[in-house]
Amino acid sequence: MRALPHNPRSATDPAGLNDCCRALGERYRPNRRVLLIQVLQILLPSFNREVALRQGYYIFPPTGLQYLVAATQDMDLEFRILDMNYELLKRVHEEPEFDPNAWLDILTTTLATFDPGIVGISCMFDLGIDAMLRILEHLRQEDRRVVLTGGVIATYEAQTLLNRNLCHFVIQGEGENKFRLIMEHLTNTPPTIPPLTGIHFLHDGHITESAGQTDRVTRIGNLIPTYELVPIERYHRYGSLNPFSRMASGNPPFATIQLNRGCRAEATFCSVRDFMGHGVRARDHASLLEEMTHLIEHKGVRHFEWLDDDLLHDAEGFKELLREFLRRKWPITWSANNGLIAGSVDAPLLELMRASGCVGFKIGVESGNAAMLRKVRKPASLGIFRRMAGLVRQTPEIFVGANFLFGVPGETFGQMMDSFRFNLELDLDWAAMTVCQKIRGASAFEEIGDFFEEQMASGGKCVNNFIPSRESKDGSMPVTANVLRNLDVFRIAPATVPDEVQVKEIWLTFNLVSNFICNKNLKPGGKVAKFIHWVEMARVAYPGNPYMCLFLALAHRIAGRDAMALGYHRMSQERLTTPYWRERFEAFGLTAIANAFPATTEGAFQALDSLRKEVATHFDPGHDPQPSAGRTLCHA
Repeated sequence: MRALPHNPRSATDPAGLNDCCRALGERYRPNRRVLLIQVLQILLPSFNREVALRQGYYIFPPTGLQYLVAATQDMDLEFRILDMNYELLKRVHEEPEFDPNAWLDILTTTLATFDPGIVGISCMFDLGIDAMLRILEHLRQEDRRVVLTGGVIATYEAQTLLNRNLCHFVIQGEGENKFRLIMEHLTNTPPTIPPLTGIHFLHDGHITESAGQTDRVTRIGNLIPTYELVPIERYHRYGSLNPFSRMASGNPPFATIQLNRGCRAEATFCSVRDFMGHGVRARDHASLLEEMTHLIEHKGVRHFEWLDDDLLHDAEGFKELLREFLRRKWPITWSANNGLIAGSVDAPLLELMRASGCVGFKIGVESGNAAMLRKVRKPASLGIFRRMAGLVRQTPEIFVGANFLFGVPGETFGQMMDSFRFNLELDLDWAAMTVCQKIRGASAFEEIGDFFEEQMASGGKCVNNFIPSRESKDGSMPVTANVLRNLDVFRIAPATVPDEVQVKEIWLTFNLVSNFICNKNLKPGGKVAKFIHWVEMARVAYPGNPYMCLFLALAHRIAGRDAMALGYHRMSQERLTTPYWRERFEAFGLTAIANAFPATTEGAFQALDSLRKEVATHFDPGHDPQPSAGRTLCHA
């Protein structure tokens, strides 16, 4: 397809957007019905019905689309929000014969019954690219409606989307004001928004960006009216937000909430600052509390997940908000899975978090190598993380995890090993280890090249997952020749920069050794109930994984729950039906434990201690059986 040239003159022509909207209005004569679509957040090639029926897939509400509705709620427009993820998972639960690959039929039915004149599509992550493209192709063939796109993917792929005539407008970055501006032009509504940059469209045969001032959304509004369009009280029936939402007692209705937009950090692997703009904008506490009150009293919500990328930007203000939670005596729990900035955590805050119902949170560590922290511009030092790890031991009721990122461009295996050892030293409840993916808008990936074109050509099949085991239905990973696997990954030369395939094998080994074999809650004095609760919730998404079952069997044996221990041990054996898993078990020393499963609590501790000592010889062959203070080994 011939690429349409960019017209630099139109960037200074404030009438360009108005002319384009007038021409589209004459061509399509759009009614005042607007359909907003959140695309799928699931990789269908690896879709597992059993996981879906156990609420194992993530099902985040369409909060971004709700903000668009809130920004135009006074414009006499009729909105409908179509959350494709919710609708697909709902049908899988309620219609046994439903074929997930026929998900596009849901869109077809909605278009026929609602008949919108304007359609907007949001896509935030690479997992949704194939679904976004299929929706746009469907709408292009129909050619009856004005089509807008937005979100992270559209923001950084505006030229490609417009070159292919897949939409009429691409909204770049935050969307509320730009969306309202387009709606005012399309519906001939008296303008309330000044001309803004950041809207891309076709004008006189050229790809054009709107002229005006740079947009920055400064006010985070109230979403109460928009919950008439989103059945938030039913989302928990069909999926989860993360293991934290599943840990909340009784699988309660959940919702997401946002206090701040933006982030003070400038991490090179993250696009928040580029997408949202510089600075952090705080929401008015009264507005947030009003929204939460509505969700609690009228929607039955009992668990909240913070969407903030920098929740503790104003740590003292957040403390006051938590005090208000306590004054209101709300029967809620909450979590912060996105990750808090460690330097903002102190003892008074942790106590307020515990008292106000915090189930757990993550800390964004990313790397245990000081040079790598500086390279990715992480706003913390190893000393700050050590201080934070000491503080959280004062509130053992809260589940605390650390986010670690592996495979950042140029990262050596030696630097990865620093992260592995630092995680063992921090000794938190969990290490959320992910494989670095190309992120649009992140400075570390400025040379992203034709990645989007590759994804388009492959129908989304070249999209990888941050967690490699999620790329297949049974949690297995492809076996590749000439790649070190299992405990052999510790033989990689420290100066080596592992390729993508090798990083996935490193991830598997680091995850299994850190989170299972060396987990502090499986040692004498640990909080074994925390391990059980987290892994039982996480296992929902990995029903075929045998080592999760084996370690749950050991955990229940430690807890004295013999019937549960035997049940999980049996489940583990039942899942060892493939050479792939049998080879993994043998390589990590799990076969011996599975074959001679401990009969007592003390036996479980002894078996795990022996396993840790054996594993430690692979990555710390000169280990001291009595390590010095501040140096925690796997077996210590």
